[in-house]
Amino acid sequence: MNSINTEQGKLKRQPSVRTGLLLYAGYLAIFFTTWTINGVDYLRIGENVETTKLWYAFPTLFGCAFLVVAISILGWWRSVLFDKPKSGPLWVWILPVVIAGIILNNFSGLQFGKLSSELLLWSTLGAVGVGFGEETITRGSMIVGLRSRFPEVRVWLISTLLFSALHVPNVIFGLPFSSMPYQVLLTFIYGSGMYAIRRISGTLILPMVLHGLWDSSLFLSASTGVEPSAVQFAVYPLAIVCAIAVLLKNRKPGDEAQSA
Repeated sequence: MNSINTEQGKLKRQPSVRTGLLLYAGYLAIFFTTWTINGVDYLRIGENVETTKLWYAFPTLFGCAFLVVAISILGWWRSVLFDKPKSGPLWVWILPVVIAGIILNNFSGLQFGKLSSELLLWSTLGAVGVGFGEETITRGSMIVGLRSRFPEVRVWLISTLLFSALHVPNVIFGLPFSSMPYQVLLTFIYGSGMYAIRRISGTLILPMVLHGLWDSSLFLSASTGVEPSAVQFAVYPLAIVCAIAVLLKNRKPGDEAQSA
């Protein structure tokens, strides 16, 4: 159903699962078409300025441009970016604090002497694209669409499965098949944590920032030949515990998520 928002002067469409899936498919089509055209070798992403620009920054930024236009036309930005009310136990705030600490630890271990200004620029732009694009498409517009039909537990499950599914095609571009289940599992757990952070903070902006910085810290570590600290794996069990706590909170009467 279409309606005209007289205040914004933009076309608005009522949220639906179908529209959310179309945005998801559109983002993936742009991202993987860019990878195909540029001849991505997944295991070599970030080894130099050219692979960082063409295989990391460009596909994410092109996907972001599509999302900005599409969500603006739909008029979904407020619902994509904000939840009302916030939900979840206060102790769940330990998750973003721990993630921020690990990010700082990763950055502190970088060999900045091996980073050229151009590599730093394109890797930063790629991280911005990942944080904005992947969060917007899965824990933003997809959640808005899913909430039009499903209770919050299913919203979490489906949106997080779709976040994991973003990474399955990596095997086509060079990720060893044996590594794919491991990557999909970790992204599901990490995505659950990002969902919990959206709910307790009441905004998608915090997951966007943390996701982008997390990717950037790991990406730049790999680019400079530094092995990230194993402490990063502490995030995964904590993310699952926090996501369960938020979901249990949502099962209480009157605590179901509402889009702002």
